[in-house]
Amino acid sequence: MMLKFIYVALATTGIMSGPVFGFTLPQPPVLRSVQLGVPIYNTPRVLGQRVYLDSAQSTGPNVFALKNGKVLWRFATLGMIPMAPTLGTSMAMNLTAGMSGQKSKTQTTNRNTSVVFVASDIGRTHFMRALNANTGKWIWQYTRNKAPECMCSHSSHYSAGMLFAQTDGHSLYAFRPIGEQSALPRRLWQFPGNGARLTAPVLKNGLVVFGSADHNVYALRASDGKRIGVAETGYSFVAAPVIAENTVIIGNRGGTLHAYNLHSGRALWAFSANGPIDTPAVVRRGTVYFAAGRGDGNIYAMTLKTGKQIWNYQMADYTHFAPVLAGNMILAASRDGDLVALNAKYGQRIWDRALGGTPFFGPRVDGRLVLLKVGDHAIAAFGFKTGRPKWVYCTPAVVTAPAVAKSMVCVATSSGQVVAWP
Repeated sequence: MMLKFIYVALATTGIMSGPVFGFTLPQPPVLRSVQLGVPIYNTPRVLGQRVYLDSAQSTGPNVFALKNGKVLWRFATLGMIPMAPTLGTSMAMNLTAGMSGQKSKTQTTNRNTSVVFVASDIGRTHFMRALNANTGKWIWQYTRNKAPECMCSHSSHYSAGMLFAQTDGHSLYAFRPIGEQSALPRRLWQFPGNGARLTAPVLKNGLVVFGSADHNVYALRASDGKRIGVAETGYSFVAAPVIAENTVIIGNRGGTLHAYNLHSGRALWAFSANGPIDTPAVVRRGTVYFAAGRGDGNIYAMTLKTGKQIWNYQMADYTHFAPVLAGNMILAASRDGDLVALNAKYGQRIWDRALGGTPFFGPRVDGRLVLLKVGDHAIAAFGFKTGRPKWVYCTPAVVTAPAVAKSMVCVATSSGQVVAWP
């Protein structure tokens, strides 16, 4: 039976009300709701007007697509899905038959298809699948059944036309996300992590860059995985690099923010904080922003070219999440429940709000609102310019972090309910 979004007042949905964060907040007046009947724990993915979700269950459909109040399609992987799917594109390929007695040739078209990439496992067999985002149709799959080849325990990443997955053994797999009729190999190459966990990779100008728990930063050639460069440091990396103006910016657990030339690997500068750097930096208009963790607790702004400190702001407590750059502000949520907005140019505090609870994900920005998941059961919304509390969505079930698109905010719950509001 086709499920439809129902426009209802929140009071009729069984959502909790009452004082939250030390004062009473209104609830969002109208929402769209659909019940999928399976628990959802991973944050929804949004592409245009479509919402993609997964359930970790191994029986029945466990990947879903919603659009305009309807369930577009369902797909059953027949295995567990620990991590949320990844969205990207798959270039369509055509096999053109050759002349009599000649081999067929593979030709690339200019058609790209939006794709949902999902990793799952059935026992010791592990799958990476590509599904057509519009129809849910199976496009291709890559299968491994040799330990430790599980690609399900770490989030996959799509970057500049390539798909990356890290295995339980921490090898990095690079996939060519090509169309269903291709005769070319799906997996391009494998980088052996040798048991050291890797950060999310970033692809830029034909190079794949990532950090490792083995204290190194690696640069590989995207086409074949050949190691082009390696930078040795004294501490491990958990935060992904960011690349801007051919400069690689990456921080390590020893509290050092490193800058390298993308092509030569030459060290450009380093800045030492007093706490680990466990979240990616943010770069805009020649300025690098990053957060330092336990023992430091500052938000820093540095020049991209020289690493000179521009300003720092001492948080009430350190943050588990990367700072968010929105408009002329930097937003950050501290571990002890303080949401602060800073002037991006000067580091001055514009506003701050006590949440009365622990933020479970970093801030999300939706036009005029800043949204946060606070604790297991609440999504709170604050005015972007003033920080004034606007509304709170509370549910007895565990709620995901909000997925934010231009036209809507969407969350899902452990009870199987998906809600969205404009």
